[in-house]
Amino acid sequence: MQWWNTVIMIFIFAWFLQIALSYVQSKHYQQTVRSMSRHGTGFLGVGVAKRKLGVGSVVILVTDLNGVVTQAKELTGVTVFGRFKQATDFIGRSLSEIEAFHNDKSRFHAVRGAVEQIKNQAMNH
Repeated sequence: MQWWNTVIMIFIFAWFLQIALSYVQSKHYQQTVRSMSRHGTGFLGVGVAKRKLGVGSVVILVTDLNGVVTQAKELTGVTVFGRFKQATDFIGRSLSEIEAFHNDKSRFHAVRGAVEQIKNQAMNH
């Protein structure tokens, strides 16, 4: 019976650890979006590609009023230890150029979501 108590305690500890690490990652996401939204005039779009199996991706794009990307960050991974990194291959490109970007399926869906958000904002502006 003592063996089961140990196993249950390990599962409870792992569950609380996952909750804590998810909270830290959520705060990092919020801080990144907040800091990117403060830079100049233009539009911000966030695209998320979740996959049941495999690597997911989150892409944050900031454009100027002409639709040219001025900032881009990407979070890719399957763990809560992932952090946003600069996506320099998008900076300086127009939204139409970025939409043609097809090198990774997960990344493409995230980019497409961010571009759609920016286009919606621009139409309503």
